[in-house]
This record gives sequence, structure tokens and C-alpha cells, in this order.
Amino acid sequence: METLNVKTALRSTLTQKQELVRDYQTFADKINDPSIAKMYKHFAEAEALHATQIKDKLDTID
Repeated sequence: METLNVKTALRSTLTQKQELVRDYQTFADKINDPSIAKMYKHFAEAEALHATQIKDKLDTID
């Protein structure tokens, strides 16, 4: 089984998380149902936290 480079995996995941933040925030802004919009805002915030954690980890890897 081929191993995956850690930095490559983290960068790929970071990109995915950043795209999710953008998508969820867009949905939150465009959906008229307040409870659904709030749910998407929560999702965006959670993914932003994940992205920050991944970026912090990337910054510690040489």
C-alpha cells in the first residue's frame, strides 16, 4: 500500500475545508429559512475551526 505524504494530505484537506466554509456560508446567506440558514452558519464555523487547526499543524511541519 502506498503511503500518503502528510503535508500533501493536510494541504488537500485544508483546501476541502476552505471550500466547505465558502459553500456553507453561501448557503446560509441565500437560504430564506432561518433555522436552515443558522444550521449552515454553524457548519461554516465548524469547518473554519477545522481549517485553522489543519493550518496550524501544517505550520509546524518542516
